[in-house]
Amino acid sequence: MKKISILSTLILGIFISGCSLTQPTTPTNSKENLKLKTDRDYLATVSKTNDLHIIDGKTEELYKSCKLKGSYISGGLIISPDGNTAFVLQNNWGAIYGYDMNTCENTFRAKLSYDNVRAMSIFSFTLSKDGKKLYTISNPTEMLNDRYKVLDPVFKTFNVNDGLDAKPVNSFKAPRQITIMATADDGTVYASGSNLYKINPEKKEVSIAAKLRHWDKKNYSSPDTLAMWPIGNVSNEFLLMYTAAKFPNDKFNMDEAEYVWGATRLDLTTKEIEQEDFAPIESIMFTGMTHPKDSNILYGVLTDLTKFDRKNQKVIKRVYLDHTYYCINFSTDGSKIYLGGALNKVAIYDPDTLEQKKTIVLPDGDLGAGTLQVFRVK
Repeated sequence: MKKISILSTLILGIFISGCSLTQPTTPTNSKENLKLKTDRDYLATVSKTNDLHIIDGKTEELYKSCKLKGSYISGGLIISPDGNTAFVLQNNWGAIYGYDMNTCENTFRAKLSYDNVRAMSIFSFTLSKDGKKLYTISNPTEMLNDRYKVLDPVFKTFNVNDGLDAKPVNSFKAPRQITIMATADDGTVYASGSNLYKINPEKKEVSIAAKLRHWDKKNYSSPDTLAMWPIGNVSNEFLLMYTAAKFPNDKFNMDEAEYVWGATRLDLTTKEIEQEDFAPIESIMFTGMTHPKDSNILYGVLTDLTKFDRKNQKVIKRVYLDHTYYCINFSTDGSKIYLGGALNKVAIYDPDTLEQKKTIVLPDGDLGAGTLQVFRVK
């Protein structure tokens, strides 16, 4: 059995999605000034029509849509801790826009490029725990007359209250190849790259919290990790699933390899890190989350939705889906699983039985690789 690269599968899936026939555009929901309520969950996601869709988790219907100002690129999305502002990666990976979800007003914009330096970020942004600061890691290139000069990646801090022309108030060199980021309860920032990095924004300190590509797990190949969706806030975790070849000895004979799924899981409250296999490879998954009330139970999704027992390294149940879903999330009480990304649907499943409860059809416009976030207003 050959190892299948989940990154290669992602690229192929997004390519196919991007090459599909263009869907007819439906006018944006006109209820832009609807206020969000404090007694329920909401779901937020971005579509390729450049709309931010907000779903009412109580009624399980589309609540409102906001037309975005910047151009669509990735659907990268995070929500402020108070549940009122959506921050979206836009402008060809080059800017973070903030939108008041009660009014749909564009209230914040941080451009990553400056002068003759073009800078882009690949889902690499997160917020401080009080929501006052936006942290990003971007990859700058100096655009010279006769050549491009690749510069060091940079960690930047922006004040959210600086509005539509926010400038970095702090910056320092960052590791290369960073994708998603998350902030622990104590304010420590974590970033996924060739390692899991721990960052102190105030002291400008970067260290390795856990090895990934160059780990020292005995009789294992290097892991293949896909980390593109900044989810996990409902379970307060930073979860990086991996695939790897496991060998019976140090001869590394590929004919004897066992291929496994595993996860590097960071608890954002305790900062405890676990890095263990949880099942053999039987299908490909793009995202996974542990149950908000039981971190031993992990759910993963792509063409199927699978429930895993991490401790006993086995599949509890698997159901096949009507189409691929890239992104998984949970209701805040753990009673519902939400699946999004690809096409214009959000599916709802029971986490105990994996029975499908409902499909919410959004206005025309593929969700692509858009993040699906679940939140409550405080």
